[in-house]
Order: sequence, then C-alpha cells, then structure tokens
Amino acid sequence: MNFSYQDALAYYGIAGAHPGSLDLTKRILQQEIITPNTRILDAGCGTGQTASYISKTFPCKVYAIDSHPEMIQRAKIRFIKERLPVSLYHAAMEKMPFRNQSFDIILAESSTAFSNITRAVSEYFRVLKRGGILLTIDMTAEPELHPAARHEIKQFYGVHAVLTEKEWVDIFRQAGFKTVTTLKTSTILDELSNFNQSGPEPEGSQKLIPYHPAADYMLKTHQKISLQYGSSLGYRAFRITKG
Repeated sequence: MNFSYQDALAYYGIAGAHPGSLDLTKRILQQEIITPNTRILDAGCGTGQTASYISKTFPCKVYAIDSHPEMIQRAKIRFIKERLPVSLYHAAMEKMPFRNQSFDIILAESSTAFSNITRAVSEYFRVLKRGGILLTIDMTAEPELHPAARHEIKQFYGVHAVLTEKEWVDIFRQAGFKTVTTLKTSTILDELSNFNQSGPEPEGSQKLIPYHPAADYMLKTHQKISLQYGSSLGYRAFRITKG
C-alpha cells in the first residue's frame, strides 16, 4: 500500500493544513448568517478542527464527513473529549449519506481537490438546500503553471486534476450552481511569506508521535513542492450559492 500525503497528515494528526489555515475559514464564516436552525456540513473534516470551532462558536447543528479512517478516528476522539454534538460520518464526498437539500452551508477546506471533483461538487449541489451556500478553499493552478509541473503535483498529491480558477468555476456552474464569487486569491509563495515555511504543525506534542519515514518524506516533499512551484500554484476561496 502506497503512503499518501493524506496518510502523512493523518499519521501526525495535522489539522489546518489547508492554505490560509483556520484563520481564513473563521473570517469567511463570520460573514455568514448562522442561526440555531442552520445546518452546516464540514466536507472532508480531517481531524475535526474546523467542525469543532463551528460547534463551539455558532448556535447551529454541525455535521462532518471524511473518507480517511484515521482522520475519522481523530475527529471522533476530539468531539468526545470536547463534548461536542457534532454528527460524524465516515463516507466519501462523492457519495454522501444525506438526503437531498439537507444543508444550509457546506464548507470544504482543501478537500474537494482530493476527490473526484465533478462528482463531489454534484453531491454538494444535491445535499444543499435552495439558496444554500458552498464555501470552498482549494488548490488552484495559476495560468503560468507548466503542464509538466501540473503532472508532478497530480502524481505527488494523488489528485485527478489541478484546476485553474476558470476550470473550478466551470465545474460549479455545470453542477447547477448559479452565483460564484471569489473571496480570496493567493499564490503559495504569498502564503509562505506570511507563515512559517516549516509547514503545519501536529496538534499536541510531536514528541509523543513515533517517527515515520514515509510520513516524514511526504511532508518534506510537500514543502519542497510548495517552494518550487510557489509562484505558479495557489488557491482560491469561493462562495457559491444554489439558486
């Protein structure tokens, strides 16, 4: 079995690995109207950091879903420890166990790119209510990203595609979404200039986690790719509404 970048994040219990970190997510969520009747889905919840923040900050019902078994286990432990009423599901975003029009808001932080993008976006559309909001933060190819670099990035991260902003917007519209607004545009290089270049840190004490050669290699390679292609690889934060 190959050890993936997602496996490395799960092994070290890394939370908030997405561009912009939890701080960006907080700023985006603070612009939304969230009431006790609001149902929010954290799609690709990882260790549950964001779902935990939402549950503790807003008076709403929070759901979380992830397909990685170790991420699910870490999220479950977090929610139990923090005594949070988050409904957690171990399932793929391409085939979610929810009824049509179940949610008011879906949040996807650096998770859609790691799925079958077209299928996942179609599922987002299906489970969102009319007038519902999809908030995504995901890896984006800048126009100058060379095809060979795209191929290398796809191979390393195990993703189907590295999309440009226009390609992302086209997929959202093809799924049926009407209004697509870009909330933030940034390159990885810009992001690295504002944050520690050593990358995201594990939660808790790193000394308690045994060294894992494959996981360590994946994280170091991730840092190398981020630096090598930092000016031509970026991310977009989108706010998308369902008509």
